Amino acid sequence: MTARSGVGTLFHLAKQFGCPDLDEPSAEPGLLGAIDPRTWTSPAPSRQWIVPDWFPRGVVTAVYGDGGVGKTLLAQQLLTSVALGKPWCEVPVTKGRVLGIFCEDDTDELHRRQEAINRAYGCDMLDLGSLRLVSRFGEDNAMVRFDRNGTGTLTEFHGLVMATCDSWRPDVLVLDTAADLYPDNENERPKVRWFIQAGLGRIARAFNCSVVLLAHPSQSGIASGEGTGGSTAWNNTVRSRLYLVHEGGSAADPNARILSRKKANYAGRNADIRLVWRDGALIRDDNVAAAGLSAETLDTLFDEIERAWRRGSAWSHSPQTRRDGRYFPAWVHDQFRIPERATVELVAKWLRDGVLTSDLVDPSTKKRGLRVVRRPDDAF
Repeated sequence: MTARSGVGTLFHLAKQFGCPDLDEPSAEPGLLGAIDPRTWTSPAPSRQWIVPDWFPRGVVTAVYGDGGVGKTLLAQQLLTSVALGKPWCEVPVTKGRVLGIFCEDDTDELHRRQEAINRAYGCDMLDLGSLRLVSRFGEDNAMVRFDRNGTGTLTEFHGLVMATCDSWRPDVLVLDTAADLYPDNENERPKVRWFIQAGLGRIARAFNCSVVLLAHPSQSGIASGEGTGGSTAWNNTVRSRLYLVHEGGSAADPNARILSRKKANYAGRNADIRLVWRDGALIRDDNVAAAGLSAETLDTLFDEIERAWRRGSAWSHSPQTRRDGRYFPAWVHDQFRIPERATVELVAKWLRDGVLTSDLVDPSTKKRGLRVVRRPDDAF
């Protein structure tokens, strides 16, 4: 007997046991493969994410940013995070295989960038067995071509990308940049839509991976703050669109960035992540303001550091002191739910600014700890 499931099983059994007049659900109109919702007898599958609310599986996400803002760096950090199973911008990821195809950077640049990322992540190259990088600098990287009638065809390079994905089976595919992959008029809506759906979407669907397309905004997109570029089809066809910018304002830190979720079909939009460029990597800027640390909480932190110093059990900023319960970032996280990395950055700044110092607590044991020199006028 042919195996059946769902509503089809019920109708089959009903006919078999004396109800021949029942009409079995029809698959018509068959030419379109129409879905009969009566066959949906089980809960819908959960949506799959690589990074919850930021990078969904099986679709195309666009990441826009002006030249030099760091979108390629951020994308390579995404690849590294997924390969290691470590958070990306403090957001959990699904660990998996990743592939990045870079059209603007040669192999040496990718190597240098990866070394900086490794320093930030505390890993080395031997940890990156799930990461693959491809430099296509100086090559013909068009993935589609259009004839005079506007009919599109996929190129040999697109086939090469498909074959590579079929072999490697990535969970994330980063493509840098749209200007290299799409050689036609960026303002022609049908062509743009075909490129994203038939070109990139085909890859995302075939391998159930998150395809991440890096792109540059137009001048009008920069001026509006939306970060769009070309035809509205670029924004409307992708399922998620992010925009990386320098933090505005004349007094802003030149190393500060803001990543905004400008479009999200499956999550809330207008969410921001504050980042700062440091030592070749973009790290989440969970400083006092970003963490929502009040002046009262700030006083509590310094009161605790002073009390611990007076009783001879001073807090430390050294991770090795986690074992004896003196690691200050861990205590702050337990008390205020502030990420440990945020406290690490704050303490490092306070040490640089002379707000705190690391002194000997007990000369006989050479144990060192944090001591308050002065209260900060500015937490930053």
